[in-house]
Amino acid sequence: MNLSFISKLAWRNIRSNRQLYIPYVVSAALTVAMFMMMASLLDNQFIQERAATLPVLFGLGTIVIGIFSLIFIFYINSFLMKRRKKELGLYNILGLEKKHVNAILGTETFLAGGSSILMGILIGTLFGELSFLFLNYLLNFPEPLEYVHNWTAVFMTIGLFAGIFILTTVYNMVQVTFANPIKLLKGSKEGEKEPKGSWLLFILGLASLFAGYFISLTIQDPITALSQFFIAVLLVIIGTYLLFTVGSTVVLKALKKNKSFYYRPGPFISVSGMLYRMKQHAVGLANITILSVMVIIAVSSTVTLFVGSEQTLDNRFPAENNISFATPPEMTGAELKAETEIDFDEVTAYSEENGWNIENSRSFQYINFFGEFRNQTFIPKKTSFKLEGMVMMIPLEEFNKINNSRYQLKANELLYYTQNTDFSDQTLTIGEEDYQVNPLEDVPEMLEARIQLVDFSIVVLPTMQDIEQARIYYNQLAEENSSEEEGYAVNAWSADYYWDLADTTPEENLQYAAEMSDLNETSEAEAYTLYQSKEVSRQEWYSLNGGFLFLGIFLGGLFTLGALLITYFKQISEGFDDRDRIQIMQKVGLDRETTRKATHSQIVWMFTLPILTAGLHTAFAYPIIHKMLILFGTTSHQTLIICTVGVVAAFALIYYIIYRVTSRVYLNIVE
Repeated sequence: MNLSFISKLAWRNIRSNRQLYIPYVVSAALTVAMFMMMASLLDNQFIQERAATLPVLFGLGTIVIGIFSLIFIFYINSFLMKRRKKELGLYNILGLEKKHVNAILGTETFLAGGSSILMGILIGTLFGELSFLFLNYLLNFPEPLEYVHNWTAVFMTIGLFAGIFILTTVYNMVQVTFANPIKLLKGSKEGEKEPKGSWLLFILGLASLFAGYFISLTIQDPITALSQFFIAVLLVIIGTYLLFTVGSTVVLKALKKNKSFYYRPGPFISVSGMLYRMKQHAVGLANITILSVMVIIAVSSTVTLFVGSEQTLDNRFPAENNISFATPPEMTGAELKAETEIDFDEVTAYSEENGWNIENSRSFQYINFFGEFRNQTFIPKKTSFKLEGMVMMIPLEEFNKINNSRYQLKANELLYYTQNTDFSDQTLTIGEEDYQVNPLEDVPEMLEARIQLVDFSIVVLPTMQDIEQARIYYNQLAEENSSEEEGYAVNAWSADYYWDLADTTPEENLQYAAEMSDLNETSEAEAYTLYQSKEVSRQEWYSLNGGFLFLGIFLGGLFTLGALLITYFKQISEGFDDRDRIQIMQKVGLDRETTRKATHSQIVWMFTLPILTAGLHTAFAYPIIHKMLILFGTTSHQTLIICTVGVVAAFALIYYIIYRVTSRVYLNIVE
């Protein structure tokens, strides 16, 4: 049999089975487009320049989309092969050898797969460009984000999907080679065996899911949340797949054993139908669940960042103008105080000479000691960051000034604030001194954002000299251990100055910020100074968060498309599987209304399970998402809750529309 004849026969088969091949090619092309757009983001300038972790995150996202593409194309290929088994068996009966049938299958896959890859690249390029144009217009960025056209993404896409289609071809050929022709003739009619429910895998799935939930619920600080996030995600994904593939079977079999419930027309049809199809479609339901969670988390977190931009700016900058002083280790607190007063006097004099009116000025000095309290004694942190935690020590005079309070302390007393440990009515050892603890209930507003990062504590000591003695003690300890591979961190004084301007516009604040930056560069202070303007940072922050919002919406669209594709094919394949069964039930006496109610109940459960599970995953993921958003300066629970509920409601509406459309397709096939 020559190549020309095989090609003609393959093309004729595709045309005669166009009702199967058109959805197959279109779905595969859309999957190619998804991966193409995701891979193109790897070289996006915004992603490369904004944060070191973004390229890694999007690299992992590209891998996830690649794995999803492999699973999904094998899924729709199995649907296609099941409908073609009778035809392939007929070829064998008519005298074609299996090698000829395999050659025809290979040619069909080459034509369909090649068309899918070509269409997917074109759709991905066009849709990527159009979506960037639309979102840039919608969000009105000062500098629009550009969609990068690059050959690297094209070659990655061609390589991946060529490999996937080759694997599906090999899989199909193996099925044909080792199959009995008579079985192939009956393949599309052959029912599936009742799946086996494994209690071991069911318990393993529950354990994996609860382990992921436990990590999210017990995370104490944002740094740990960032490092543990992907572990929690992996555990939840494993648990989701196991519970859908194995756990659902266990639950359905338990319902089947309940005779009073099971042996009624409605439950009998719906439970038995779901039980026998769960083996084939559980992975699809798990994929829909995971993609739904990705949509909700990606969009809700980026919307929260954008909506909470002003709060983030207020947390980072207590005033319109901010100067931070960092000293060399040998500088004392008194020397820093004298230098900062001189420096701020220069700022005040310059502002008055140029017509700027300063108001609401405030400042304070402190030292951030890296370490933790263990057994009521402060233990400094190793420079390898194996220990977590930070303790800010502030002199009482400075604390009262920024807190508008009138606390008083004796020589051996301190004020202490911590989120995790209660040291009330106890003694703490700092350096070589013992102090009686007085609990501090509230902290100054300007420090609220800091206490949510890592394990942060605040210690208020009676005088600056008390902190100076502690600094000398711990720095001597660091010097003694300087020869070791892991020494202690060296401690130095810091100071922050904040002030606003009276009756200024945003444009005037930008002008003043430029003047202050020039003045700061000419400063001769021994301490390192960093000037920051809230108005300047506002423009940069909105641009950054607008970019995140853009990417969140873009990724949410991709994941929604993936959920739509799986749902559509799941409904089509189930419709063809159920059509003959429903017709047989009607012939043996069940009325049309009863079977319709049973199938409708079955559809509702199949659609409800993924969205309910996705909502449950999102609820348990809330703590770890909130902790991660703190790294970006967003601390409000209210903002995150409102945005998450809004995104869930919007996605549920989209999911309902998908349900209505695809369930109608299913019912049309069945009836």
